[in-house]
Order: sequence, then structure tokens, then C-alpha cells
Amino acid sequence: MELCDLYREKGFDYKIPEEWFYTLYYCALAILSKFGVESRSQKCTAQFLRYVKGKGLIEYGEEYIDRITVYSSKGKRSDVDERETARYSSEISSEDVTNRYDTMTLLCKKAISQCEAILFSDGEFAVPKEILPLEKGNFYKQLSNNLDTCPK
Repeated sequence: MELCDLYREKGFDYKIPEEWFYTLYYCALAILSKFGVESRSQKCTAQFLRYVKGKGLIEYGEEYIDRITVYSSKGKRSDVDERETARYSSEISSEDVTNRYDTMTLLCKKAISQCEAILFSDGEFAVPKEILPLEKGNFYKQLSNNLDTCPK
């Protein structure tokens, strides 16, 4: 989050949405690691979190999951799209980023706090049996077969 302040101070607004996205995404990956799961797919990462949240295995804000979700339909956008727009456009400064800065900074800090609560809890975190077996290296295929939402 300190990088966001530096980018803002130096006028590199285009970098900030990327930092917001990766703050939320790395929180998600950290939570997956608590379950002993690795993912290289943003779509599967979000779906796994949504699944275990729905089963009551974690308390993590739905908004944080929604923001890292990759949508197939063109009408829905998430922070994935915002990151790509900011990163690959020719704009260096953005009024939109300036307007959302405080809100997004607070949101990221809350996500970090919820993530830390999960990571440092003494609870047992196991992959639900109905989506097992998740063999190492076959996460995407197995999760997509078992949850029907990840790319095959």
C-alpha cells in the first residue's frame, strides 16, 4: 500500500489499480495456501474462495472475491479489467484513480485484515471432500471438473 502512496505522490496513477488488484489477489492466494492449495488461475482462485466462503469455512468479504473475478461476459467488469485498462492505456494520470483512491486504499486494508485473521487463526482448513482429490499440479483440471466454473 505504501507503493500506492508513492505512485500517487509522483503522478504515476496508472500503476495504482495494478497495486490494488494484486493486493487483493495476493490475499486470495495466501488464503488458498492455508488450505494447502496453489493456483495459477485468477478464475479458479476466485471460484475456490467463493466456494469455501459459501460452505462457511472462511469469513472473507464477497466484494474482495468479486474484485479479482475474471468475467467472461463483456458487460461485467472487475478490478482485473481496471488493472488492464490502467496498465495498457496511454494515460499516466487518471481522475478516476484519484477519485477512488481513499475508498480503494481502505478496501485493500480491510481485505488484508480479514486475510490475516484467516492466516493466523488456529482453525483447521481442509479442502472440502466433494472437490477432492486435488492432486498437486492438477488443481485447474480437478477444480474445473468439480466446480464446473474454471477453464479446462
